[in-house]
Amino acid sequence: AYLLKARGYEALTTNHIAEAAGINIATLYKYFSNKQAILVALHERMSLRWTGALVPLVNQIRGGAPWRETVCKVIDIAAERRQGETGEAALRIAMKVSRELQHYDRAESIESSRLVADMLISRASVDPVTATRVARVAIQVGMAALDLLLQEEVVDEALWVGEAKAAVCNYLAPYFEARAHV
Repeated sequence: AYLLKARGYEALTTNHIAEAAGINIATLYKYFSNKQAILVALHERMSLRWTGALVPLVNQIRGGAPWRETVCKVIDIAAERRQGETGEAALRIAMKVSRELQHYDRAESIESSRLVADMLISRASVDPVTATRVARVAIQVGMAALDLLLQEEVVDEALWVGEAKAAVCNYLAPYFEARAHV
């Protein structure tokens, strides 16, 4: 993660990784076939932490916690993930630009969407087909808004995160609030 952050995706090589790990290249290739395999393993590790943070919050919403506040917490965690962990921003960019890695980024998005869809079904009584579609859009909108933090010269990160929160919450509001009026 550190090397990815320091060198960038294109410049990173398995030789750099082996050298930094203090192992020879043959040992590295025993476990990983190429740099993409290493980045997939890194992504999976970071993705497990993300899902671990997301599941309890989704369960809070299912249990009756204020949905807006909890969705905002999820977005805060996603923003911290992009900015906080060593190499997370560089990995996020690599996942977008590498054809070999895009599948894994999409799979994580689908898994996050599944959790949101389950929340919409259980808390807002949205039918499963609609919930799946709405969840995919909400996740994609939130990710795209937060990915701007990686691309723009951000002066005030909180303002950008606030825009992501507004976009996602305003999109989800009709589904949650329709249930409140029933």
